[in-house]
Amino acid sequence: MRDRVDQYERLAPRYDRLHHRWLRYAGGEAQAALEALVRALATPNSKLLDAGCGTGKLARTLIAEGMPPHLMTLLDPSAAMLARCADIPVPKIQGRLEALPFGDGAFDLVTCVWALETVPDPYLALTELCRVVRPGGALCLAFCADEPARGLSDCLMRKALLFRGTGRFLSRSRLMRAIESFDRFEVRAIPSHGPASTVLARRTGALIEAPSKPKVEPQKQRRGRVGVYHGAVQDHTIEETGKKMEQPKISRSDGHKQHHLQREKKA
Repeated sequence: MRDRVDQYERLAPRYDRLHHRWLRYAGGEAQAALEALVRALATPNSKLLDAGCGTGKLARTLIAEGMPPHLMTLLDPSAAMLARCADIPVPKIQGRLEALPFGDGAFDLVTCVWALETVPDPYLALTELCRVVRPGGALCLAFCADEPARGLSDCLMRKALLFRGTGRFLSRSRLMRAIESFDRFEVRAIPSHGPASTVLARRTGALIEAPSKPKVEPQKQRRGRVGVYHGAVQDHTIEETGKKMEQPKISRSDGHKQHHLQREKKA
């Protein structure tokens, strides 16, 4: 690990030029796909971690497009790389992907762009990246992938990377299976060509569950009292001296006689 960090310390002054060449001839589609994912998933309140931020290219792009910098955090194991991010007004932390110094579910959106393939244990780093994604959040990855080359340029870029010893080519299918083995993660690959891949991993669930409403037991009606409970009349039973007042019953024949008497009086 120390040797590889030292390599990036030395590469920092010319890393952007080398990386531009990689994007132009091999990883451009994967990079564009990842940036599109971040634009689609990010909200004005999204807390974002760019793990393995390098010289801060992605952060500058997102801030220029309107993402609030106070919600963004940059992390990289190389002090020289972080020094190239001095102009970016966000928290910058020197740390390893295999041991992220953050709590579980600390971020809404985590990006790891061209960094997972540089660490000694990519799957340990992947475990850490998934750990800090909150329920309902997402992890966006772009990495050098062991995919068929399109032509001569892909072959040359692959050989150049292996010759410098700054990374490796990961198996996309194996990486996706590893993410699917984690709790509540759904994963899909974003199509791109060349020896590079973009993967989206979303963590299902909600950050805050709505509290369940307490059950209200119906109150027993009290006789002899008119009361109101949440705007509804409870009981209209009227009592006098503890006994119900019963209305006199009028039979059908009595009612008929009263009707005739009223007609005779009117006449």
